[in-house]
Amino acid sequence: VKFVNEMTGEFNLLLWAAGVACFVSYGLVPAADNLYLGIVLFCVVWVTGCFSYLQNSKSDNMMNEFKSMRPPKVKVVRGGETIFLDASVITIGDIVKLEQGDLVPADLRILECSPNMCVDNSSLTGESEPQKRKAECTNENPLESANICFFGTQVPEGSCVGVVIKIADDTFIGRIAKLALSTEAEQTPINKEIHRFITLISSIAFALGISFFILSIGYKNQDIVTSLVFMIGIIVANVPEGLLATVTVCLTLTAKRMYTKKVMVKNLEGVETLGSTSCICSDKTGTLTQNVMTVAQIVYADGNGNPKIQDAGSSFTKGLSTYDSSSPAFQALLTCSTLCITCEFMKYFEDETTGKRVLLPFSKVKVQGDGSTINEIQWKTVGNASEGAMIKFGHPALQEAMGVKDVEEMRKSRAKIFDIPFNSKNKRGGRAAIYGIIPKRPAVQRRNIIPRRASPARPSLSAGDVVGSGVAAPPRS
Repeated sequence: VKFVNEMTGEFNLLLWAAGVACFVSYGLVPAADNLYLGIVLFCVVWVTGCFSYLQNSKSDNMMNEFKSMRPPKVKVVRGGETIFLDASVITIGDIVKLEQGDLVPADLRILECSPNMCVDNSSLTGESEPQKRKAECTNENPLESANICFFGTQVPEGSCVGVVIKIADDTFIGRIAKLALSTEAEQTPINKEIHRFITLISSIAFALGISFFILSIGYKNQDIVTSLVFMIGIIVANVPEGLLATVTVCLTLTAKRMYTKKVMVKNLEGVETLGSTSCICSDKTGTLTQNVMTVAQIVYADGNGNPKIQDAGSSFTKGLSTYDSSSPAFQALLTCSTLCITCEFMKYFEDETTGKRVLLPFSKVKVQGDGSTINEIQWKTVGNASEGAMIKFGHPALQEAMGVKDVEEMRKSRAKIFDIPFNSKNKRGGRAAIYGIIPKRPAVQRRNIIPRRASPARPSLSAGDVVGSGVAAPPRS
């Protein structure tokens, strides 16, 4: 259907009509010029239509990725039993259990939850920070109450049990989608100009063609066939055959230039509109972003104890890394970034055709618009976005810096003794935990550690990071 729409635009129909007129003229008077012109017109419409369709289909494929907002399986309590159901079959009144990393399958009212339960509403409201949730109602407005979770949001931390109160189009985000679909699609400025131009050119072409047809019969006493061919020739001559190809090629080239700047053009005609825009206003992160974070730079002390900024090998640094993996300070930083978080990797994806779980490669080489190459991480993360960025950075660096295979091996090598819950008042990062002795390490390295993250506003830690025999030692990281 979309391909047909690209082929039957207003200007395309004008060229189709001109091509048909050329073939009619060739049928009446077998002149090779009319045949060639008709073929050229058909080819122009076909090629430019294919160009436009291919460009617009790229953005359509990207928009299909939004289907991932719907979780594939949901843990539901029915008849006293906990079962896994497809998110599309849950209904109002179902009891749903959510854990860290889950997507909310419908609008829920929380019945009970863990103290650290929070939801990431960035895809819905643009709020960059996860919002705390509790079982008690905190506001008469359901949109502001802390005991409501909305469809399409994520649980970066904690767990809860909730009852489904809204599904499908009745959910908050479903109502937003209905409002978006109910708005009338307005013509772009270039579309309006092309429509006005086609109307003007068509009127002039037909007026001239009919006038000369009448003059040819009445004044020159020509036969009807000759006069008709003459009229068709005048009408076709007034049609700018090269305009459609010129406009399509210019818009396509502009769209490709914008793609190198990491801008995906959804509609070719929108390129001209965007080019005339002087200011774009938007709210906080989550509206224009994917809520995916990347470690671009790191800071650790050099051999003299002075903090130095190093590149971490991301798209911002064109894939180049400048850190020293043999530095003890870097290794301490790496230890903290893998042990001080609860985020985990999702290494598999479910093949829709076979239903089997397929192991993804950790990363693949991606060529950026400027020609530089980076390693794009294929594994998705379950948990907080900032913690996900840390383990994405730490996973490949562990082998090089510390001889540890991956994050899982790093965590298994240290027995976790207990967690220190997050406290928003002292701004001590997202989590802290005491990890026990590493069995395979020398005796001098067999000591308990407390890796923690701190806010930039309060970077210093009140207690030692390294603990041995119950006595606090000076901080190490």
